[in-house]
Amino acid sequence: MNLALPEEAVDFAAAARAAFAGLGGVECARRAEGEPGLRRTEVAPVLAGLGVPGLEPQADEVSLAAAAELCREAGRVALPYPLPAVLAGGEGPPVAVVGRGTKDWRADHADLFGEWEVADLSGASGRAQPGGTLRTRLGPFVGDLSGSWSGGGSGDAVRRAALQLTLTAWSVLGALEAAVESAVSHVRGRIQFGQALSEFQAVQFQLADAAVAVEGLRESARFTLWRGAHHPEDSVTDALALRLQALDSARAVLRTTQQLHGASGLCDEYDISIHVRHQQPALRLPFGAEANAEALFQSVSDNGFASLFPHGRRP
Repeated sequence: MNLALPEEAVDFAAAARAAFAGLGGVECARRAEGEPGLRRTEVAPVLAGLGVPGLEPQADEVSLAAAAELCREAGRVALPYPLPAVLAGGEGPPVAVVGRGTKDWRADHADLFGEWEVADLSGASGRAQPGGTLRTRLGPFVGDLSGSWSGGGSGDAVRRAALQLTLTAWSVLGALEAAVESAVSHVRGRIQFGQALSEFQAVQFQLADAAVAVEGLRESARFTLWRGAHHPEDSVTDALALRLQALDSARAVLRTTQQLHGASGLCDEYDISIHVRHQQPALRLPFGAEANAEALFQSVSDNGFASLFPHGRRP
């Protein structure tokens, strides 16, 4: 097992980071809330220039790694575009993963596409069209989808749904990396009681815990990517396990990094506020941590589970 990313994927990530910096980084997400049309006029052309429309994550291991790194870089700048959904859809419509048996379908940036594929983790799938945009502070581009189920038990639908969840976790990873970097920069420059906040041991402990959480999520994300390339039959269990760790890590890291910014962490002039708000759809759709844990338990019970480390098994 080799968790190192292919060189081609690393180079692609560097190109994506430069392209997203050209869009203004997090400033692009900040602007998009007031000018939602720039998602089509500015973001989509940059992605086309990177070759995203032709990127097929399920084609081979290098393409899968490139797609994951692209989503990580997008997460680092809160890119206002549903990359995981688009990449999971391949040549078809973007994929919105929904809860099993639910009728209330929602997707981030639902309004950008006239047709979506909805899929749950049992293999049920269907087609849906965008409804109204909710425009809540906890998801500025989340919109309703309306449609109907058209099939069930499809292995392809299961794989696309698992891929969407996996790539979304990579996007969360990027956001957490950026959040820690932002907090480190802030506490180094913020002076309290005659010294920088970064010199206080309590602050150092909090940042150390956040950094460890991010590093752990990074290792799990790479392991899940390797598993997806070599053991696609276990993609649902692996995706749910990664997503659960991403949810737990995000709750701790975003809370810590926002608190270390003090009151300014709630102001949109600071990038941390944008990251926290724009990550909410990834953390809440298709379901939260409790429902994710229940789905993971059922999947492990049905299919078993392979992890980075040995673990006990019930007789």
